[in-house]
Amino acid sequence: MRRRLAAPALVAGALALLAPACSGDEASAPTTQPFGPTECAEGDPLLAVDQIDAAVTALEAELGGPQLYFEINATSALVNLLVADAEDATVTPYAYVGGELSSEEPITGATGNTFVADSIDIDPARVLSCVASELPSSRVELFFIEGGPQGAVRYSVLTSNDQGGQLLVEVTGQGLVVGVETL
Repeated sequence: MRRRLAAPALVAGALALLAPACSGDEASAPTTQPFGPTECAEGDPLLAVDQIDAAVTALEAELGGPQLYFEINATSALVNLLVADAEDATVTPYAYVGGELSSEEPITGATGNTFVADSIDIDPARVLSCVASELPSSRVELFFIEGGPQGAVRYSVLTSNDQGGQLLVEVTGQGLVVGVETL
């Protein structure tokens, strides 16, 4: 039901952006408009995003150098690091809790895009603040960094509400909203 209501709004929005392009008037050519605020306020991290750097540092010190990651995510309690081994097609899950690193056995059959820690560029004080302020009735449940093509990264925030709805919000490293998907 929500998707049907959202579709006309999306079509209307798209038409509003395209209409000036069809007028033939170069001065009225379409421009890109930000989705939501143009800057996110600093705030206390709602999740353990401020522990991601420490988790990566601890893991790479333990393993002897830079690693390839499928994903790094942060909950309110911990940071998970999913380390890729492309040669063996495995992923090894690590958890960083209270300054301590632990791991589980590697899982075989893992494939997908990976990234290195140097690709991560987030502001822990801002990366969740726009989502939290724009969705005040939702709970911020999970922040995650995924590998993309050619080592790129994608930052996303999973939210939920009391009615059982969930949103996957893609953000920049500064917390600006890039896109939203209902789950």
